[in-house]
Amino acid sequence: MGIKNYIKILCLFLAFGLLCLSVAAQASDSTGNRIWDENANESLTYTWTPQTYSGFYYDLDTGEGSENLTVQLSKGSRTINKRNLQYETVPIQTDFEYGKWGSYDVIGFMAERYFAGYTTNSSFANKEISVISDGQLSKVLIDTDDRKSLYTGSSLVLDEGYSLNMVEVDINGNTVWVQLEKDGKIVDEAFLSSNSDYVYKADIGDTEDVPIIAVHFAQIFSGSETNAVFVEGIFQISDQYVKVQNGDEFGEMEVSSTSSSGIKMRNSDSISLSKGDTIDIMGKLSFVVADSNELRFAPIVETSEPGTYELRGTVHDDKFDTMVWTPFNFEGFYYNIDENISTESLAIENLDGRTIDDESLVYSTRPENVKFEHEGWGSYEVIGFMAEKYFAGYPENTLGNSKGISVLSDRVLSKVLIDDDDKKSLFTGSSLVLENGYSLKAAEVDVNGKNVLFELYKNGKLLDSGIVSQGGDYIYEADIGGAENVPMIAVHISTVFRSTETDAVFVEGIFQISDDFLEISGGDSFGEMKITSISDSGITMKNEDSISLSKGDVVDLMGNVKFRVADASVLRFYPFVETETEAGDQLDIEIPDALVVGKPTEILVTARNVLVVGAEVSVGNKSIGTTGDSGNLTFTPSNEGSFTVTASREGYVSGTKKVDVLAQGVLKLLVSVSPETVREGDQIDIKVTDSEENKPVSGADVFFGGQIIDAQTDEKGITSYMVTAPGTYVVNATKTGYEDGETQVEVAEKAATQFTFSDLTIQPASVEAGTAVNIRVNAMNNGDVTGESTVELLVNNESVDSENVTLNPGENKSIEFSHTEDTPGTYTVEVGGLSESYEVTKKAPFFSGMATLGILSIAFVILRKRRN
Repeated sequence: MGIKNYIKILCLFLAFGLLCLSVAAQASDSTGNRIWDENANESLTYTWTPQTYSGFYYDLDTGEGSENLTVQLSKGSRTINKRNLQYETVPIQTDFEYGKWGSYDVIGFMAERYFAGYTTNSSFANKEISVISDGQLSKVLIDTDDRKSLYTGSSLVLDEGYSLNMVEVDINGNTVWVQLEKDGKIVDEAFLSSNSDYVYKADIGDTEDVPIIAVHFAQIFSGSETNAVFVEGIFQISDQYVKVQNGDEFGEMEVSSTSSSGIKMRNSDSISLSKGDTIDIMGKLSFVVADSNELRFAPIVETSEPGTYELRGTVHDDKFDTMVWTPFNFEGFYYNIDENISTESLAIENLDGRTIDDESLVYSTRPENVKFEHEGWGSYEVIGFMAEKYFAGYPENTLGNSKGISVLSDRVLSKVLIDDDDKKSLFTGSSLVLENGYSLKAAEVDVNGKNVLFELYKNGKLLDSGIVSQGGDYIYEADIGGAENVPMIAVHISTVFRSTETDAVFVEGIFQISDDFLEISGGDSFGEMKITSISDSGITMKNEDSISLSKGDVVDLMGNVKFRVADASVLRFYPFVETETEAGDQLDIEIPDALVVGKPTEILVTARNVLVVGAEVSVGNKSIGTTGDSGNLTFTPSNEGSFTVTASREGYVSGTKKVDVLAQGVLKLLVSVSPETVREGDQIDIKVTDSEENKPVSGADVFFGGQIIDAQTDEKGITSYMVTAPGTYVVNATKTGYEDGETQVEVAEKAATQFTFSDLTIQPASVEAGTAVNIRVNAMNNGDVTGESTVELLVNNESVDSENVTLNPGENKSIEFSHTEDTPGTYTVEVGGLSESYEVTKKAPFFSGMATLGILSIAFVILRKRRN
């Protein structure tokens, strides 16, 4: 490495160090960062607030937050002494998403959003109601102003088993009859007109007549073929409340006071911050502690449930004049707490009012070595880039490579898809499902039970095979950009087992990087940012143009990184990323839909088609044990009723499944619908079977959206039905001698093509009259079915040409036209809603051209004579 590269690296480290010092300076010693680090000169009394920690509820528009957590540490100790961790929260007023409803009181409690009461400004409540005054809190389940369309017979599906059914619209289209169901039973009904609210009240503990569901009906429509209702505001709170009283314990915390003005809690016993521990503090809030000799820890909130979560940085406001964000104060940036490895920073160098001047927003990142989760593999090079974790290279002697590999030097980055050391079990013939369509099949175990034949597939196509012995690694190499033979998938085989009945393979380490790599080079733009320098030592980007932080805006900076700006006269904003927990990481539970009291049944837990060992299984609120090496658990129900079976394990999304437990000798109808995806206009098959042997039940009456289907089920247990309108519908079946059965079906709108157009170009931009221009546009089908579109070419608002194009879903095509104009002037071209202009100039006269040619000929003759 040359002296210039050393200087570059030194400068980058100095710059990053200065940025970290700047963050520490802005944060102060006692608050501001998410990470508490004993080497960062932070106060032993430290507070996390909604402005500094994204897990706590915060209203950016008002600048108000609800929760604070303060720790009192002792120098050189890893123990939080009794009552030295204090939590406080207060209710604050916030607006409904549907603005015409006014506002209500909300409170953050244990890093979750709860309803505290209605104010005099809550229009549908008619009076002030405070549930917190009665020591009760109820989760806010839905608060939205999204517009939804519903049809007669369909249901608006709410949370906690509620659904609002559209029974019928009157002939004049003035009134709709609705029924509210809870777990299939009608609990309320009403007749509503356009621009009115449906409100359902219930008692929440000691607080009576609390509106727990409100739905605004914007419009009711009655047509000759279809009746429709349009909803434009939904609010729902849970009917399951949390009781909060003095002395109550939540995890490590005990309630010390509660009133209408807020709740206070302290730790009832000392808390040890042991190396590598994750300590459950209260609810979904935990402390994660670095596996390091230096004390370093941070609060985290569980995000294992499927959904979208916002990770934000410390707020820039009149209290926190935050101008620099690193992983210490922005949870979205990549950070390894065990090794204290951070790579990314974002700094505002000049903020003029609400404007960040051009080249004044600076993003920098650098590669760092980090250990694999499977320790036997050593380390690899990682780099955070636009708040995502990317692979940058391998050091020497890693995963069978004697030479080091740097994909960053080839101006390529590849996402780290999997890096874990969880124990997983595979049986012969089963596959370990990986990312990006890859799967690794344990094809066969040899007769000695020492070696395994593996087959690697991508999208069902065999790519590779290899034999791996116990304690060995399966490694698949591929070219990534200009980097050749890069280990892309590595799987460690800890144990191979062979018996007379079963062959099994136990995996205890998986690493995978993406083959869909990102190529980068100097000058590339990502959102508002442009790469100004790139080398083996890191990447720097700056904003090309000035950035306006307008009220209420969300500014796309780069990749998933954005600024959210308060809708307020005072400038207040923070950076954030949205991260999704995918259902693909979810535990799947295999168990019959109906069980029988006293009859043992097997529960099987899998994830990505692989058996999961050590998953805790609960039925209702009672744990029944953990799954063994075969991913299974035997359960014998003792009580009748409907129960939710839950499987959970650290590192996975919890899985649930509802089951019915029946008395011996009782049969229940099971209802299923095919196809799996149902669209408006589809004919569906509804199958009815019994709960004991899953045999078809003939002669059952079937109802769709409350309307009986003419034909009963046939000898195969099937009846058919033509779906005519989108929505959510209840399908239920009845027959004498059986308990009724039901299921829900979601009917999507009729499949449609959606053509979009981009990149309209005209070449050349200026031509002589009578000369053709080439017009090109890109067409893409963003719909979900193959479709045809007529692409029309307009010149000065007149149609002059067209072309029919057929595209599959997701397919794009470049369409070209050739067009000629004889009259000079400016012409506007329009295709697919896009427009561009070009100039037509006067054609040079023939005589003028001949004269020019003649002059050139004479000049040529004179020059030749002079030379001679």
